[in-house]
Amino acid sequence: MKIFALDTSTEQICLAYCDNKNTYSASYSGESRHIVKLAPMIESFSKLASINFEEVDVLACGIGPGSLTGLRIGIATVQGIACAFKKKIVPVVSSKILAMNFIYHVGDIVVVKHAREGFVYFSCYRKGEETVAPKILSVQEAIETVSTLENPIFVGDAKDFFKNYGEVVPSELEVLRGELLLKETLRNFEKNLVLEPHQVEPMYLQKSIAEMNLEKRLKG
Repeated sequence: MKIFALDTSTEQICLAYCDNKNTYSASYSGESRHIVKLAPMIESFSKLASINFEEVDVLACGIGPGSLTGLRIGIATVQGIACAFKKKIVPVVSSKILAMNFIYHVGDIVVVKHAREGFVYFSCYRKGEETVAPKILSVQEAIETVSTLENPIFVGDAKDFFKNYGEVVPSELEVLRGELLLKETLRNFEKNLVLEPHQVEPMYLQKSIAEMNLEKRLKG
């Protein structure tokens, strides 16, 4: 089976491809924005891996949570490929791919990313399985949730909020790995988690300021 997948939920761009014999992955982290780097990266990567998108069986992309701008760029790019070659898309939860780096940790793997000021995207995993689905919490709510977990480690750009509550993973280990992105893509494909291109959307968990203000008024 030939699979092409990408993730743009963080400052890193992750590309991955496998066929029946070979596995390729590439990543970029730096000053250039995704909108500048992604298309030329895919072009170069496709030449390196000899990708013929007409022959690709599965397209996939990370849907977050994470940077909404980055996610939209990545998703739109995969949607364009899917429409051009009449393919469907497998959505992948980006925070799970990050957590899979630490699958052998005995305890809870907590992925925390910055959302709006005072809030974080929060999700939790254990042995590769989701135990708390991605959601947005205030930092205080997240700390209260963490107090119920077993031997937690913290991953993500908001991890320093939680350094007094468990181990904080070194930043150099927080890498989206292409092999894990492909593994989760195949797993979702086998579960028939496959969408038409227009159905794929970012996992956008933040409430608008208007919604939050309305809730405050309703609570008195």
